[in-house]
Amino acid sequence: MRKLLCAAFAALSFSATAAQAGFFPDVVSQLDLGTFAGKWYQVASTNPFFQAGCVCVTATYTAKDDGTVSVANSCRKDTINGELNNIVGTAYTTDEPAKLNVVFGGPKLPFSNYWIVDLANDYSYAVISTPFRTPIWVLSRTPSLPEETLTGIYSRLQSKGFPTWSIAPTLQAGCNN
Repeated sequence: MRKLLCAAFAALSFSATAAQAGFFPDVVSQLDLGTFAGKWYQVASTNPFFQAGCVCVTATYTAKDDGTVSVANSCRKDTINGELNNIVGTAYTTDEPAKLNVVFGGPKLPFSNYWIVDLANDYSYAVISTPFRTPIWVLSRTPSLPEETLTGIYSRLQSKGFPTWSIAPTLQAGCNN
């Protein structure tokens, strides 16, 4: 028991120190969940293992009366006509609006794992990551973004220490989503 308490204290101390030292990325200062809600297209990502082979990736967020947000993700496997995979989860708000706790089955996590690190003023694009700067998802309200917009996003991410070299485009051309 003593070892467990010491480990928990050490983890909390590390988290507090890391946050003060700038270890964790900044998130956007304001977020209106009502405006953020709706359908998003994944235009690029770091291709986490749980999305292996995914194309035509979308995420739909729906604010619920209880203050949570329904998260419905879908993708096609390997090709635009491939098997459709869907998963639905719940996002819980935290004290910081741009840090959500997203769960796809199972218990609510003891930390936020869905950080909005960049967001267009008009909510036309958003960049999602975690406290550890990976994975990264670049989302858009449309299936593609202008090259100059992507260049600006990648430049800002790189200046904040994100591994932009590992971001790859997501196939959306020809998708019927």
